Amino acid sequence: MSKKNRAILCVDDDPMILMSLKLQLTQSFDGQFVIETAESGEEALELIEFLVDRDIDTLLIISDWLMPKMKGDELLVHVKNKFPKVAQIMLSGQAENEAVENAFKNSNLKYFISKPWNKTDLLKKVNEALQN
Repeated sequence: MSKKNRAILCVDDDPMILMSLKLQLTQSFDGQFVIETAESGEEALELIEFLVDRDIDTLLIISDWLMPKMKGDELLVHVKNKFPKVAQIMLSGQAENEAVENAFKNSNLKYFISKPWNKTDLLKKVNEALQN
């Protein structure tokens, strides 16, 4: 599969967080993946469908928890139900314990990372999630 046919999707309602994540992932993976961003759960689901239609596999979703309308754990459960092979990481500074437990139990959540994140730790967990 071509490198251009694999994507990592970052979801957060804060554009500055998305910009930081995209920059770190782009620098670290040097073109191995398409790095996409979405500012809501609804936008993320639409974007995954868009990528699927273009034969681009979303391998990993990195999602915030506290977002308007659809919380991160809800999004991750939807993604698992519709796209069961997509690995997941939750990156949040305000997630409720019940929400994180729900995501671990009912989605493909591999890791929970607290904001502000450590770049080395994030990249290590991204690599691990992509290999599983």
